[in-house]
Amino acid sequence: MRGILIAGIAVVDAIAQYVDDFPSPGGLRFFERLTLTTGGCAVNCAIALAKLAGGGAECACDVVCRVGDDVLGDFVVAELARHGVPSDGVVRDAKASTSFSFAAIGSSGERRFLHTTGANARLSRADVPPEQLAGRRFMFVAGAMVMDALDGAPTAALLADARQAGAATLLDTVFVEPAAQAEWRRRIGPALPQVDYFVPSLPEARAITGESDPSRMARALQAGGARNVVIKLGDRGALCREAGGRETLVPTFRVQRVLDATGAGDCWCAGFLLGLRDGLPMQEAARLGNAVAAFCIQSPGATTGVPTLAEVRAYMLQA
Repeated sequence: MRGILIAGIAVVDAIAQYVDDFPSPGGLRFFERLTLTTGGCAVNCAIALAKLAGGGAECACDVVCRVGDDVLGDFVVAELARHGVPSDGVVRDAKASTSFSFAAIGSSGERRFLHTTGANARLSRADVPPEQLAGRRFMFVAGAMVMDALDGAPTAALLADARQAGAATLLDTVFVEPAAQAEWRRRIGPALPQVDYFVPSLPEARAITGESDPSRMARALQAGGARNVVIKLGDRGALCREAGGRETLVPTFRVQRVLDATGAGDCWCAGFLLGLRDGLPMQEAARLGNAVAAFCIQSPGATTGVPTLAEVRAYMLQA
């Protein structure tokens, strides 16, 4: 059994490049290319881990997610298998479609999404039986805010059970722009006391805390119960705040051109997890995450640009 277990969302992404504006009703716009890939926090992170392992099992993980009993679900399972990620934790749901996103990538690399939640809303605590937690070093819940049956108290219970089984726990969220602060706190707040590493993006941390300064955000999240907090700051890097109160800003790696930022946060999480697995301090694990994200954003698709861990480490030595 692999040391890392990821439970969370699976999505199929249709990525259009480049879309800087949308047509008016009845109108038409052209774009250069459409790429169909797997997406979703859990699947992205799992595939990134497998690619970093170079197709081996050393750095790989197990993943638990829900997809529909449909052709898009078949695509997710096939892509996991292609990258060497076991699919026995993938639940096929006959009552819901596979989650789907249309991503419009602008010429700057920034993206806008149209999304249907689908089967992700039905992922539940029961989908992660106790035997899945045994022997794990890390339990990562990826995709809070769009998992209606798992968000809130069920996520807290899952993370508590994982801790009791001996795993360090991590939690990441999806940025749901229209959600009110009360909804963010309802879905995230109960889980924070069971989280060893909370790793939101800057917009997500702002939505939860109402703060504008990353340091104050991190303090507020720790006051809510999270042990360690890393706030992903995009091109500014990552702010790490340890349980003891030490704060470090870990700068990003500069790239010549951002082609597509889709999946950057999920690839960051894969690098961060491997850093923790290898016993690196939180700041060094975040630096490894930054490096993996730098590869991600230079290729279209959530995990297309992820190389092997050896290539990432060589790049870090030269940067």
